[in-house]
Amino acid sequence: MKAASYPLAREQDFTSRVNGRVYRVRVATPYGPPPETGYPVLYVLDGDGYFGSFADAARMRAALGAELPHAAVVGVGYPGGDFSAALGRRFLDLTPTEPDEAEKASHTFATGDLAYAGADDFLEILTEEVRPRIADILPVDLSRQAVFGHSLGGLFVLYSLFRRPEAFSAWLSLSPSIWWDDRTVLRGEAGFTAALPALAPPPRLFVGVGALEQPVGSPARMVDNAVELSARFSALSGPPGWRFASRVFEGETHSSVIWPAINPMLDFALKDA
Repeated sequence: MKAASYPLAREQDFTSRVNGRVYRVRVATPYGPPPETGYPVLYVLDGDGYFGSFADAARMRAALGAELPHAAVVGVGYPGGDFSAALGRRFLDLTPTEPDEAEKASHTFATGDLAYAGADDFLEILTEEVRPRIADILPVDLSRQAVFGHSLGGLFVLYSLFRRPEAFSAWLSLSPSIWWDDRTVLRGEAGFTAALPALAPPPRLFVGVGALEQPVGSPARMVDNAVELSARFSALSGPPGWRFASRVFEGETHSSVIWPAINPMLDFALKDA
């Protein structure tokens, strides 16, 4: 049998000038023409795992039911096709700080020379290296740029929002690993909250988690952390255009929550307020 290819999609490997590492970018071209302002774009982290699911949902819902605007979906991942190696690479790109030795010792499921605390570099790679590549091949709406991350990717989304809220218009944080390094990501929350009333245009934020992600006695507090953060953000009074939404997906685990969350997150990121 021949190797399968994904329809109307392109991919490109490039070496980052920021950290010297190689990344693979996959782009799903929408089935319909762009809006006058260009295609909205959704950047999907851990693209090796989630690109196809998001691309299928976004393209078919736009093409068949006109439920969404035609939008480009971009998966950001790694070349080589080695899942364990990809798990190792993401520790560098998606974490803002280095964990303690006990946490490092638990990462036996990943391969390669593990490194950490590269989130700032990865945000620059997304905005200054990946984004221009997409604009070179498709007409895009630079005012409608969304980013999705799950688990450590969800942690990255929150950390980057707190650091550079203007970088994307919509931020989708699913099952965020808020527990990482003693919840260090929350150190940026107060600054973001204080700056929110003056942000123009203001960002949108969606936080989701699976109801079954927190076994009894789990120190990670996956559900509690997400629910507590959501309660604080729900109470914020932001400027016109600020939107926050959250959801606990009943019956879903850390692994299964992705698929029931895709459509609510696409609605949140791509539909007009």
